[in-house]
Amino acid sequence: MPKVIAFGTEKQAYFDLFIESCERHSIEPVILGWNEKWIGYGKRLIAIRDYIKNLPEKEIVIVVDPYDVIFLSGLDEIEYKFNKLSCAFLCGALKLGKLTGAIYNYEFNISGKKLPQTPTNYNFVNTGTWISRAGFAQYLIDELADKFHMTDISLDQQLLTYIYIHKLYNVDIDWKCEIFHNLLFKDFITRRADLKDLKFNDDRVTNIASGLKPCMLHASGNTRMKEIGLRLGYDKKMLVPENHISNITKKTIFHVGQIFKSRPKIEI
Repeated sequence: MPKVIAFGTEKQAYFDLFIESCERHSIEPVILGWNEKWIGYGKRLIAIRDYIKNLPEKEIVIVVDPYDVIFLSGLDEIEYKFNKLSCAFLCGALKLGKLTGAIYNYEFNISGKKLPQTPTNYNFVNTGTWISRAGFAQYLIDELADKFHMTDISLDQQLLTYIYIHKLYNVDIDWKCEIFHNLLFKDFITRRADLKDLKFNDDRVTNIASGLKPCMLHASGNTRMKEIGLRLGYDKKMLVPENHISNITKKTIFHVGQIFKSRPKIEI
């Protein structure tokens, strides 16, 4: 049975909604980093590596953000879908507009090349959700640390975007949204979820662009999840994000800082 791993330092955002969706589908997530100080995305990856190195090499591991993810199916379906794929490491994929796409490229695409175009236009790597096998995931994270000089504060999304664009290590993105459906907000003010590609059917959704039913939803960037949760039948009490303004402020400061920060150069 696949292992679900989430890294979270404290209760915030939609953590309760994430846990409730796990319980709805009989999933017991492993929560790493609890009550620890948040250091950075590189540190998060190292913590995940240190955990999975004790797992059987062939065991499937599913890594998610516990603050903005909802499971839509059980693990059997996810395992079945992943086993049909030829890639070794699959990340979620985002469809972005011109403005958000330009911001993404400036912040995360340090490859010097354009992102490949996909038939569904889900072209952008999102590392808030990924799936692999324990042995390969450990190997890839070791490579990021050793060959790509990943530090505790490195952006995993920069490194994995570079790897994906250069077609290294058999890393791919779920542009069909077969396992992951990643979405963003409609605008920066209300943060309402952009649901234009989703058709809701009771407790599942269909991605209109691909015609497939993803196994989980990931609402990135402090997107409000109330409408999503209501359509999926969750209690209103779980749809009020904890520390919402504080989270937006922290992420805004972080992303603005990235704009003015010198972009790292990758040499391997």
